[in-house]
This record gives sequence, structure tokens and C-alpha cells, in this order.
Amino acid sequence: MKKPLLTLALFLCCQIFYSQVYVEDKNINDLKDVKYIELVGVNTSLFGVKMKVFVDYGAEVKFLKNQKIKDAEGNVKKFNTMIAALNFMYNNGWEFVNYNLTFMGKKATYIYLLKKAEK
Repeated sequence: MKKPLLTLALFLCCQIFYSQVYVEDKNINDLKDVKYIELVGVNTSLFGVKMKVFVDYGAEVKFLKNQKIKDAEGNVKKFNTMIAALNFMYNNGWEFVNYNLTFMGKKATYIYLLKKAEK
């Protein structure tokens, strides 16, 4: 009896937390005019991989405000790799479209184009 009840509880929790991608205190999944976004990651580690991940959803970038991904509580999501960020976005209703890699000096910048999944 405990296993089916636990499974049901986990399923309901997943449904509650689905579609909770906040950027600048806005849930981008609820924005009707946003169909595509860019998931931008910069490796900030000197040894290994530690990513700073941002979202460009077409809004004007305000001075001293960045576009970091936050959860529903307002905590900044941290990702060790771009694939972790991509999996997070996929689990929140975004699909991969295209990928680009650019270099600024010695720093690699990863840019993923994502589109909102059809419901």
C-alpha cells in the first residue's frame, strides 16, 4: 500500500512543479508571446566545468540584472554542465532546436535554441 501511495505522491509533486522556469521573476512558461528562447552557458571554472547559465527570451536586459534561471522560491538554479541545464529545461516543457558554440577569448560560450513544447 505504501509504494502505490508514494508513487502517486511523487507524480503529483512532479505535476505541481512542472513549468516553473523563472527568469527575472517571471515564469517564462506562462508568457504567451514567448515561443523560442536561447539557453546561454559560459564555463566559469579554471579547472573542469562549472557553468553560468542564462536565458534570453527576448526581453530588454536591464542594467545590473541578469537572466539567471530561478526556481519558484527565487533560488538561482546552478548547473555543472550545459546538458544538466538542457535536461532541466526539457523537463519544464522546452524542446531542443539548435546548438552553437562560440569563443570569447579563451572562454567557450554554449548557445542552445529551444522552443516551447506543444501541449
